[in-house]
Amino acid sequence: MTLLSVEEVWTTFKAPGGRGLRRREIQAVAGVDLTVTAGETVGLVGESGSGKSTLARTIVGLERARRGRITFDGADVTRGWPRGLRRNVQMVFQDPRSSLNPRMRIGDIVAEGLRAQRGSASDDVAKLLEQVGVDPALAGRRPAELSGGQCQRVAIARALALRPRLLVCDEAVSALDVSVQAQILALLADLRTELGLTMLFISHDLGVVRQLADRVAVMYRGRIVEQGPAEQVYEEPSHEYTRSLLASALELD
Repeated sequence: MTLLSVEEVWTTFKAPGGRGLRRREIQAVAGVDLTVTAGETVGLVGESGSGKSTLARTIVGLERARRGRITFDGADVTRGWPRGLRRNVQMVFQDPRSSLNPRMRIGDIVAEGLRAQRGSASDDVAKLLEQVGVDPALAGRRPAELSGGQCQRVAIARALALRPRLLVCDEAVSALDVSVQAQILALLADLRTELGLTMLFISHDLGVVRQLADRVAVMYRGRIVEQGPAEQVYEEPSHEYTRSLLASALELD
C-alpha cells in the first residue's frame, strides 16, 4: 500500500537580487515524483544543494509546494497537514543539538510529544528513552550535557512519542562521527523491525543509505534522475550522475 505519494512537486524560493534588480526565483525542487510504500525505507540521496532536504521539508509541511500534489494515506496534504494526520509524520533533523530546546530537560522534551498524544507522560518517558538506548537516569539533564549521539537518540525518542507512521530522517547521522553513525543506523534498523516504521532516509552518503534502504532515489539539481530497488541502483546505475556518486564514494572508501 502506498503511504506517501509525491506527484510533480515544485518548490521555489525567492533569491535576493542586486541593487535595483528584481528578486529571482530559484527552483529547489523541480517536478519530483516519489512514492513510499508502507513498511519500506526509501533512501533519497544527492549532493548538498540537490534539493533533497527542501523536498523533505515540503513533504512534512515546513515549506509550501508551488505546484504538484502530496498525498498521505490517500489524503491530500499539499496545502497543509490536517490536525488529525499531522502526528503521523515526524522528522529527525541533521543537527541533534540545535533541534532540541537547550533550556528543556531531556525528560520534558520527550514528554512533550507524549502529552500531545495521550494527555500524560507517566512512565512512558523512561520506556522511550530505553527504547532508543538512552539511560532514563539522564532525563533530568539538558541537551548540552549529552553527547551528539545521545542527543540524536533523544530526538528520535521525541519523534517516536507521537507514534508516527512515517519517519523522515534528514541527514540524521551526518553530524556524527563514524562510530556513532553506525550505532544510530543500527538503532533505526532495529526500530523499523520492532515498530514496523516506514522511513524516508535522506543523505549525501551512498554508503549510509545502502545500509537501510529498500529503494533508492537519486536527486540532482532539484530532480530525481534515477530510482529503483537499492541493489539495482548500486550494482547497475543507469544515470551518469549516479555513477559519478558511486565512483566518488569508492574513492573515499
